[in-house]
Amino acid sequence: MPVLTGMTSQTLVLTLLAPLAFATEATPFNWSGYVPAGKTISVVGLTGTIRAERATSGQVEVTARRSATINDPNEVQIQVVPQTDGGVKICAVYPGSGDCKESKKGWNRQTSDVKVEFIVKVPAQVHFKGTNVNGDIEIADVLGEAKASTVNGDVKVKVSDRVEASTVNGNIVATVTGVPRSAMGFQTVNGSIDLTLSGGASAHVSASAVNGNLSTDFPITVKGEFGNKSMTGAIGSGGPEIKMSTVNGSVRLHRGA
Repeated sequence: MPVLTGMTSQTLVLTLLAPLAFATEATPFNWSGYVPAGKTISVVGLTGTIRAERATSGQVEVTARRSATINDPNEVQIQVVPQTDGGVKICAVYPGSGDCKESKKGWNRQTSDVKVEFIVKVPAQVHFKGTNVNGDIEIADVLGEAKASTVNGDVKVKVSDRVEASTVNGNIVATVTGVPRSAMGFQTVNGSIDLTLSGGASAHVSASAVNGNLSTDFPITVKGEFGNKSMTGAIGSGGPEIKMSTVNGSVRLHRGA
């Protein structure tokens, strides 16, 4: 019987190294087109980030970068659907998820690891709407109205006009540089809300935090009782309604320049 000498007090360790996984990318998707003032460019993603920023031209410009480590990134299609009201809807369509004309319901049932990163350039007076599931949404210096909704991700916005932002698992950081002229809403479940308004802003504010605190840089004329979990009142001379709510997190209202 063969004998292994010199090994009686040692342990032989065999280490298996898994092969390194490298991300592959599809050819970037690019689209540009005219969207009338007052209409909306809507972008629907599933996994990945969505970023909107101010355009330097009069056209909407959209770039989508698809990448994956397991699946083929080309299996995710980017569809462009003109809307009957003159707006445009652009979607990341995964296998088995229907198409851009259908509801987003059930899209998160797919198992693809493809990520789609959207960059959207939005002209002045054109509105923007971003919808996501697993990923952040960032809106920077867009001059029209803005809406952002995700499930697992943060929302960061800096706008001059009306904005609505919501997430389930994430924080919301918003800055409104102009004077509020219409109602705005900010809602999360597991996360905090930080809202900065211009120093001369006037609005009616309602805020609530079930498991968190409230704070404000503005003097607020409170209606009814004030508590550390909820408040309703006016800043300045009052005006459009601004609603902020979270369950597990804090709400902070800051006074900007």
